[in-house]
Amino acid sequence: MVNSIDYAFLRFTGVLPENQRRIQGFYVPFFAECKRVLDLGCGDGDFVGLLREQGIEALGIDRDETCCATARDRGLPVHCQDVFEYLRECEADSIDGIFSAHLVEHLPYEAVLELLRLSHRALRPGGLILLVTPNARSLYTHLESFYMHFGHVSFYHPELLRFLLHYVGFSNPQAGENPETATPLWGPFLLPGEVSPLSTCTGEPGAPIRYELLLPLPGDNWVRRCIRQVKMFAVHLIVQPYLDQIVPQINAQLAQLNRLLRSLDRPVECYACATKPDTDE
Repeated sequence: MVNSIDYAFLRFTGVLPENQRRIQGFYVPFFAECKRVLDLGCGDGDFVGLLREQGIEALGIDRDETCCATARDRGLPVHCQDVFEYLRECEADSIDGIFSAHLVEHLPYEAVLELLRLSHRALRPGGLILLVTPNARSLYTHLESFYMHFGHVSFYHPELLRFLLHYVGFSNPQAGENPETATPLWGPFLLPGEVSPLSTCTGEPGAPIRYELLLPLPGDNWVRRCIRQVKMFAVHLIVQPYLDQIVPQINAQLAQLNRLLRSLDRPVECYACATKPDTDE
């Protein structure tokens, strides 16, 4: 079988089962109470496999024949069909959960609404739907990853997905980001928490700052020691009060810059989820 362009692109971008296991494993606990789950646009069926490992009956739906064949070769149950056709034929109130990763960004909003309406019909009362899509809050997805795929139509902000879920009748819509996906803009440029102080200091909170000398000293003799003592006296008398004022201000500004940069370097994947009300309003 000749590889489809979608399948070839997945391999080209390094979408492999071992990577998907880590990334999509984040979503498995959402379906802990489900018995029967559909994965719409399942690709190679990685999430289907993760669910079945947890004893959940999962079925993947995808129209890409190469992806379906690959999933079947791995012993995973997938059905090769357009997801809209499958949902229209699906019995109403028969599914506990619906998962769909990186499908909605390939659709115009009218089609997304139709997908949600059909999913609402297929889910039993109390059933869960979870949609995964590129994170519109991540600068990297705007600069790089979103435009790498030839089939992407539109970003769907997680808050917009929450609105659409509510609009078609789902309850308690929520949104979040997948921490298992990359934040690739700055890399090691930023520290895990706040930035480090501009200089090393010791002392109790509120006490005068005592700065430690970090540079190696030049040659040591009694003349140099005397000169150094005079210089340090002048530093403590003239320079240190000024540093005591400006260093905390600089550190605060660096911390604010760090938070700003991190707000741009968000995880590249986000999600929105909601449940079908127990009784339709």
